Amino acid sequence: MTLAVAVSRPCYSLRLVRPFLRVLRTYERFPSELIDPLEQLDDDERIPIETLHELLRGAIVITGDEDIGLKAARALEVGSLGALEYAAASARTGRDAMDVIARYLQLVTDSIRFTFEVSADGTTTIQLDHMVAMPRAAEDFAVAAFLVTTLQRFPDLEPGYRVFFQHQGSDSLEYAKTLPGGEVSFGASFSGFTFVTKHLDRTLPERDPNLHVLISRHADQLLASLPRVETFTERVRGQLVAELRGGDPTAPVIARKLGVSTRTLTRKLESEGHAFKELLEELREGLAIRYTTSTDLLLSEVALLLGFSSSAAFNRAFKRWTGQSPIEYRRLHK
Repeated sequence: MTLAVAVSRPCYSLRLVRPFLRVLRTYERFPSELIDPLEQLDDDERIPIETLHELLRGAIVITGDEDIGLKAARALEVGSLGALEYAAASARTGRDAMDVIARYLQLVTDSIRFTFEVSADGTTTIQLDHMVAMPRAAEDFAVAAFLVTTLQRFPDLEPGYRVFFQHQGSDSLEYAKTLPGGEVSFGASFSGFTFVTKHLDRTLPERDPNLHVLISRHADQLLASLPRVETFTERVRGQLVAELRGGDPTAPVIARKLGVSTRTLTRKLESEGHAFKELLEELREGLAIRYTTSTDLLLSEVALLLGFSSSAAFNRAFKRWTGQSPIEYRRLHK
């Protein structure tokens, strides 16, 4: 049995799934037949994120454990993240390791974009931008896993860092247990951390220039072999096409369909060099020309398909795009 698929939808590597499987094995009432097929897969198999999130929701229902993401993060073993982890650990400094993580994170997940920013006030912010809607347990794991793997190599890391979650949180003591010395905030605008910048310039205890070059070359080969993942802009375009018939699709409507906030939608599009209004305008223009020249649809039907409130509104937009009315354009180009 294999759940891995070579498609462009966002996926997780099995390397991120195994800690959850170890935790689930500790629950006597959790059916082993749900775990066995996943345990048999290779570490570098990739599983659609929606599939894993659905399994995660089911696991929480069966176990009643809302803290499973935090416990799975603590179950991470040294080296379990493969080339990503070894490339980061063998880098020269913490700052170099951050660059490595940003470059190779896709080896284990397509769901997160990793960025870090150094501020003039002596603090650094690490931001984990989620490309898909994240259940609380998945967000808990994503954030906590970063800290757990860091503490495995820097057990003397000074307390005083801040940890941010976008979900509304819980009074569970598992947060303090998993994130020792950290000040935790819920309902934040992003997932991630802030900490004192001087940690970035620490020389890593496991630095090894020769090993780093070797592992990085291997990581580059693995990265090149991954299927191309649908970008966030492509997901927005797809949702826009689906929503056009229903009327004038707004950013809040599309954001809700994609499981993100309007603010997050705007930020993710900007990071890919796009704006929502421009995408909508570009999509409508392309479809309008295609429907007008390549089909026998009534122009009133084209207006309806593109979500215009009236034929007059469609005619005005079409003339703005082409300099001609839809009737004139159809006559000349069909």
